[in-house]
Amino acid sequence: MQLVSILFGIAVLAGAVWLVTRSADDLRAAVAGLGLEPVIVAGVLGLFWTIPICQVWFSLLRGLSVAAPWFEAAPVFFVSQLGKYVPGSVWPVVAQMEFGRRWNTPRRTMLTANILMLAVLAATGLITGAALLPWSTDGGLGRYWWTLLFLPPLLLALHPRTIPAVLDWLFRLLGREPLNVRPSGRSMLAATIWSFAVWLVMGLQLLTLVRALGMADIAATPAAVGGMGLAWAAGLIFIPAPAGAGVRDAVIVAIFAPHIGTAPALAVALASRVLLLLADVVLALAGAAAFPRRRRPTRS
Repeated sequence: MQLVSILFGIAVLAGAVWLVTRSADDLRAAVAGLGLEPVIVAGVLGLFWTIPICQVWFSLLRGLSVAAPWFEAAPVFFVSQLGKYVPGSVWPVVAQMEFGRRWNTPRRTMLTANILMLAVLAATGLITGAALLPWSTDGGLGRYWWTLLFLPPLLLALHPRTIPAVLDWLFRLLGREPLNVRPSGRSMLAATIWSFAVWLVMGLQLLTLVRALGMADIAATPAAVGGMGLAWAAGLIFIPAPAGAGVRDAVIVAIFAPHIGTAPALAVALASRVLLLLADVVLALAGAAAFPRRRRPTRS
């Protein structure tokens, strides 16, 4: 078991070094274009955003009766997030399914928790974008009025029974066995609240970056929070892209290009992506270092 832990730590470290090395040029460009102070503030916010998103997942685990203490679940979540940078976007799910064995949890239950987490994040991200973008500029209502039409069905989707029922229907449509697992209503409510906290923190990160490039009016806040929610929801829906690569950036550029220009908007999108990647790397390393050893069953 000690050898397995060492090999696991080496694998996480190697993945972290590869990701940081790959993003070094983008980070230097972000500091040069935006300034060191905004990048540091945005980086700190990038670290903070992982706390509410971990809480979304943990709330759903508890709602599915997974007996996982937070101090054990958090390292599992942080380490597994490195897998989302691999094409296919399924590796965090695979990692969590394997880690779930330490809590004697069926793989299907861990799969359900992850799918529910993605569904809740996508729904709340779309709601955040639909609710805030119409008020992001003086002419925002005329440009984004159509997003308000999506609010009623999206709010309905947050009912504790809606998302699990839709997922079961999709699995049947694909010829797969339905999940047939229902989290508690309390856990779905907690996951929803934490999801909105995710978009608030991430929106503040984006706001820090766009203000560094001159967008300082009051409309910048709904544009940043709503834009980040919509961008991430689009990236989550487009599963093949690693961590929503390309999709999320395109949405951010489309929202902010009219305000600060296409090139600065692209710089903001790339800087946000790099800083969130670095946050994932830091917490994955911390998670690997704090990863608890598997407990042996006690003899009666």
